[in-house]
Amino acid sequence: MSGTNRSSKEWVSTTRQFWVLAHRYAGLFMAFFLIVAGLTGSILAFDNELNHWLNPLPRVEAQGRPMLDPFSLRAHGLSLLPQGRINTITFQRKPDEAYAVRLEPREDPATGQPFDLAFNTLMLDPYTGAELSRAKVSDDFWPLTRQNVIPFIVALHYRLAVPGSIGTWLFGIAAVIWTLDCFIGVYLTFPSLPRRRTDGAASHLDVRPSWWIRWMPSWLVNWRSSPFRLNFDLHRASGLWTWIMLFVLAWSSVAFNLSEQVYYPVMKVLFDMQDPYGDRPAIQSPQPDPVLDWREAHTIGVRLMTEQARMHGFIVQREESLVYTSEKGLFLYTVQSNQDVSDEFGGTTVLFDDTTGTFAGLLLPSGQDAGSTITTWILTLHMAAIWGLPFKIFVCVMGVIVAMLSVTGIYLWLKKRRAKAVAHARRTTPATVSHV
Repeated sequence: MSGTNRSSKEWVSTTRQFWVLAHRYAGLFMAFFLIVAGLTGSILAFDNELNHWLNPLPRVEAQGRPMLDPFSLRAHGLSLLPQGRINTITFQRKPDEAYAVRLEPREDPATGQPFDLAFNTLMLDPYTGAELSRAKVSDDFWPLTRQNVIPFIVALHYRLAVPGSIGTWLFGIAAVIWTLDCFIGVYLTFPSLPRRRTDGAASHLDVRPSWWIRWMPSWLVNWRSSPFRLNFDLHRASGLWTWIMLFVLAWSSVAFNLSEQVYYPVMKVLFDMQDPYGDRPAIQSPQPDPVLDWREAHTIGVRLMTEQARMHGFIVQREESLVYTSEKGLFLYTVQSNQDVSDEFGGTTVLFDDTTGTFAGLLLPSGQDAGSTITTWILTLHMAAIWGLPFKIFVCVMGVIVAMLSVTGIYLWLKKRRAKAVAHARRTTPATVSHV
């Protein structure tokens, strides 16, 4: 073997060993977070179904007359709690279910602080606007009840249910490492370069199988092997077979937890990506209430959406919501269109000024630019909000696989660590000499 070939192989070996160590310690750092995220994510694949089962909306009897429009229902909600405000209107109402409204606290003029609301969620009769029930949803999850167990699991899933932003940051950092480790992990499954004979003689290794043939064992699990080998095969093969979804879950986790800090800056470098909401600066003196009347804002939103649909060639299928964001001074009118990816909710949105009604931007879930389309897809896949029950089951299983990959990784590390400790002890223990 020439000196050049030898040094090249030594460099490859050293590089591979570096990535083995990087994968090992990245996995140890992530293990706790991924076990928590994986197991809670398995449950949250069915979060809506579980929440409806645990906390069914109050039923109402269809009264043979039209339901109140959402603006009238909003007014009824505000009359029940003048210290609150309602900045989101949803347009989907069911004839036999209560209409839910979420209230935010107004500022107490005496103290300058938000009012401490006795409740922040109201269930209203869609025909009369009468109150059916009330609840207070907060970040205080103790004691756990039927009402807050799913919100607690959600908080555990993305921020360890820790108040403030520290849990969000920790999970976000773990997600960034997980994203990078996806590439390290798949690289380590690639076959190593085979060794050639150093005496110059011909060898059967000179005519070796193709790279793909040598990679094939990485995809397989030998169920009859030793516990160590079985865990190794499970760790490697499971990671390969589910690699695409693992990467989707990892990178979308960055989008959920570190969107402004990491996700959007990276995506805007890699892809064309419009963000009319994020790019609009916050106004200096946010107003708690919009200047435009809500019904007038709705009329403007419908008109702007119709114009944009005609201009960009999409079809509006149903209304979703009208939201006022005081920090930006904008209304967001959202519908479901044929540009949406999810079959559970819409994301086609027009933005317009809350004072003048001036058009401020269009957000299309897909087809507008590559960055937004990719973002919509990975977030929708993460939330299992597409393809119905089969995909929810798949995401549920993926959560278990994520946890399993961490558990098997810890097992492999412990076994190797123990084996090294035993070998070190044998080398340092003096041999016992028997005398006759």
